[in-house]
Amino acid sequence: MNAATEPTEIKSLPRLNERGPDDLFISSASFEERCLSSAATMGVDFLTKYAVVFNVEEPLYKKQVEKNMFRLQTELRKRTTEGIFVISCQRENPVDGIQQMAKILKECKLNTDGGPFITVDISGFTKIYLLELLHFLVIERELGMPRLLHTTQRYLPTRLTRGIEQITTIPNYFGSPSMDKETALVMFLGFEPERALAIWKQYNPARTIALITNPPRSGNPDYLKYARQNNAELLSKSSVEVRDVPADNPYAVKTVLDSIYDETRDSFNMVIGPFGTKPQVVGVFLFCKEHRKAQVIYSFPAAYTRSYLQRQPGATLLLPVTPGAAV
Repeated sequence: MNAATEPTEIKSLPRLNERGPDDLFISSASFEERCLSSAATMGVDFLTKYAVVFNVEEPLYKKQVEKNMFRLQTELRKRTTEGIFVISCQRENPVDGIQQMAKILKECKLNTDGGPFITVDISGFTKIYLLELLHFLVIERELGMPRLLHTTQRYLPTRLTRGIEQITTIPNYFGSPSMDKETALVMFLGFEPERALAIWKQYNPARTIALITNPPRSGNPDYLKYARQNNAELLSKSSVEVRDVPADNPYAVKTVLDSIYDETRDSFNMVIGPFGTKPQVVGVFLFCKEHRKAQVIYSFPAAYTRSYLQRQPGATLLLPVTPGAAV
């Protein structure tokens, strides 16, 4: 399948491998209904040899996760020729989940003739897990860029998380900050203002660039209003610059980050806080793969609010990356 230059809505998902089943379909069961959408769009001829489903623990919504895990496995059994693997892991420990993934790959016979053919549904992954998974597949294992699917959701004017549990540098994204440079903090803002503000307070950056999704999906102006209202405290700081960033085009996101890097690298260490959309997180990965000096910081929420359960799945998008390409 040729990659488009913009995200495209998927109604029926075809195989990547024209001569037989694909190799891997990777997804994550979550308490959000959208984690089921990509499997539901698989075309009548879609087959994959192996499916891997991450089950990241979330005690508060355990019943919803278990329900979606059952439904996801039921659908994938119809599409899998060799086997389904489930990775159970903790939210705060993505390294363990990726180590389990490495063991699973040792049992899988991947296609070396034009492949491997891998699809990842990023919809149910947390942002830290998504960054670690892409690092593992593309950089560590050198399997090329997988085909990426993302199911959007309807926006609500409410915060998605509550409280801060811990702030950490994401494994494999430590960067190489210079002791004689100040910090330029680049924050992707959405509906998790406490997490973004906590990082800003901890780093006390000399320069802050806030990236807000614009234009919003489907031209919905309420998104911009909600995002600005939710992040009003951070945006009110006189030192904060605001710039636009696209919602679902990872390479366009990378271009924005490239521009910021070019203007700050001589005087600042670049630190990124990824609290926007998941396709934007893919853009962060693409940027960091090329610019290893940049650092990515993550703040774990104390809890997810029930607003997640009220958000309805939207369109399933094929993100504009080239499957199998060494990026």
